Amino acid sequence: MKDCIIVGGGAAGMVAAIEAKRAGAKSVLLVEKQSCLGKKLSQTGNGRANFTNLSMSISAYRSNHPECIPPFLAQFDSKDSLEYFKSLGIYPKFRGDYVYPYSDQAKSLVQCLENALYNLGVEICLQHRVEAISWTEKEGFFLKGKKLLPKGGDDSSFHKGHFSDYALVSGSKEKNRKKEKNKKEKIEWEEKAFSLQGRKLLIASGGLAMEALGASGEGYGFAKTLSHTVSPLFPSLVPIYTREDYVKLWSGVRVDVRAKLWKEQDLLFQDEGELQCTDYGISGIIVFQMSRLVHTLLQDKAKFSLELSFLPKFEEEEAKNYFLKRKELLEREKGDAFLLGLFPEKLSQVLYERVSFPIKQKIKDISDKKILELCLLCLHFPFLPERIGDFQRAQCTAGGVNLSEIFIPDFQSKKNPDLYFAGEILDVDGICGGYNLHFAFGSGILAGRAMGKKND
Repeated sequence: MKDCIIVGGGAAGMVAAIEAKRAGAKSVLLVEKQSCLGKKLSQTGNGRANFTNLSMSISAYRSNHPECIPPFLAQFDSKDSLEYFKSLGIYPKFRGDYVYPYSDQAKSLVQCLENALYNLGVEICLQHRVEAISWTEKEGFFLKGKKLLPKGGDDSSFHKGHFSDYALVSGSKEKNRKKEKNKKEKIEWEEKAFSLQGRKLLIASGGLAMEALGASGEGYGFAKTLSHTVSPLFPSLVPIYTREDYVKLWSGVRVDVRAKLWKEQDLLFQDEGELQCTDYGISGIIVFQMSRLVHTLLQDKAKFSLELSFLPKFEEEEAKNYFLKRKELLEREKGDAFLLGLFPEKLSQVLYERVSFPIKQKIKDISDKKILELCLLCLHFPFLPERIGDFQRAQCTAGGVNLSEIFIPDFQSKKNPDLYFAGEILDVDGICGGYNLHFAFGSGILAGRAMGKKND
């Protein structure tokens, strides 16, 4: 029987395993269904890993129980994150408040965590897919599932030493030799059943976002089996779709905008940033930040509006005066040159069509009313959301294991003192800017420490 078993070898699971071992647990086993650790982490942030933010604000997080966020941040803020990763060898690079590894490589984080796991003697089972979890007060947790083994290979090989004989991580000199050997031999694989037993269990198996990187959401089923409730799940930090035909014209355009989201007369969201125009709608960080709100409004069938200003540095009167002045400056040109130099051609085409702007007419002959109509459209372009992107396009999962059933900051279950949760599986999601990785690492670190300290 293991002292601590951790399901999920992502950001939360890796740091939890490290901290459980450091805190005093004699045997810590990390179980991962992929052939490597930190697969999603190694590709996050376009491969650069924005792992925390100097402006660590409670308002950056969303949850059905937001009152649980302050006690977490009180125990693990951005300073704690910086010190923790410096102790592992990760020197920070700052881009404003955003914090990255100095190498600008997410793989640096993964490799440093792997090295710490190896040096601490954490046992790791790779290519082990947990399919069922049960618990009894007397015997603890039982995990059953399927492991991927070389056909005809040693059935116990995945438990020898620290790492799998067939999927090693950094910290072992055998890694490159095994990879080369496997390439030459073209190993055939087969599935075999496995079972594990442990006194303490941490579920850090992630959410539903980024299925291509292994997300499948099985942890939610485990949580329900162990008497926990799961709030509704939906994609977060995703593009927004529309049915409007003009998006086919502006596809590929990148432009700075100010976005405003209104619910009737109430301004729910306002921000400036780069907008990516796509053939299905809009994308980019500014869109991701408001996608959760748009989803909620659509679900509630609320009356709301989303407007884009393609002139984010202009106030309305200033823009009107400039457009009328522009008419004088360009009076000899035809209408299709009016927005030349202001916007990309494809965006200008959309704007012209939306107000029936006379692009063949001389600009001096176009009425001031039509000029101002075009100006107002540039300032208040109405975007009609139909839906948000699915989990394939999402950066994280909204919803999850109910925080009211978890002790914070230990991330221990209120229903079972030997059970813990960490990371994306919980009902917490943040905006862009390193907040989601901060929560994954922080909850994993705090949960791991609690597991190790409370272990008999």
